[in-house]
Amino acid sequence: MKVFLCEPIHEKAYQKLIEEYEVIDNKDYLSECQIVISRNLKIDRHFIDQCVALELVVIHRTGYDDVDVEYLKSKHIHLCNTPGQNALSVAELIVTMILQLSRQTTQLQHDYLTDQIHEVAPIKYLGHEITGKTLGLVGTGQIALKAAQILRDGFQMKVIGYSRSLTFTKANDLHIEHCKTMEEVFQKADFISLGTSLTPETYHMITTKQLSLMKPTAYLINTARGALIDEHDLYTFLKEKRIAGAALDVLEDEPVDATYPLIHLDNVIYTPHIGGSTDEALLRVGNAVIQSINRYNNGEMWEELLF
Repeated sequence: MKVFLCEPIHEKAYQKLIEEYEVIDNKDYLSECQIVISRNLKIDRHFIDQCVALELVVIHRTGYDDVDVEYLKSKHIHLCNTPGQNALSVAELIVTMILQLSRQTTQLQHDYLTDQIHEVAPIKYLGHEITGKTLGLVGTGQIALKAAQILRDGFQMKVIGYSRSLTFTKANDLHIEHCKTMEEVFQKADFISLGTSLTPETYHMITTKQLSLMKPTAYLINTARGALIDEHDLYTFLKEKRIAGAALDVLEDEPVDATYPLIHLDNVIYTPHIGGSTDEALLRVGNAVIQSINRYNNGEMWEELLF
């Protein structure tokens, strides 16, 4: 079978792939490929119409909001993803961002290198300990729960959370204080981490309404999808210091131009969607992709297909 791959995957996984399949990276030959591997491709009608032999799209991650699912279905093309393989890496980035925000490390380095600091331990950059603070989860998937475990066990943070599927009993089992609404999380938490998928219902679910509930000392972290937040509203709150800061691994339009005003605010940390980009995670995801292709080719993975 011919596999279309035009984006980098882990080198060890790539070597396995080319040993077993003919790998094509030229879009001029899309029509010959039965399988497409996508990390960040936009699988829209135009792309799909070029893939006349396509049987299976394998998403090299969990989310597939950039895939025209209904059009794939209408063409009887199957879809599968690789959920959970990069959860630990994203969770560790959440922890990293919380520590950076609380100690202002990114701003400190910037100001020092631009010759704005001329003393040791300047009081202007007084940080805060995160031990004993409250972590608020909006969405309680694998990533959120791994981050919560690290922060609860390592820093004795109190964890509260809300999701549509989270019940009081389940929350209790997970050592999470159950919140009845997302707004309750925004009111109570010192650090709020977004971990929900992007759907028509969650698009711009964070606006002035939710941001106005946050403590002025609270921080917002988003490693899920940029379009969960109305970035115009977020910019206003950050610019006016109505909340303490934000750490963003995702933005609504990616890649974002380097002049984008939001990422230039001194209380914002931005990373260009690198939450799952660790050597270990990329190897796990790459191996999972190859396993999915092998099982599909052998007729063994029907229960794992999204459709």
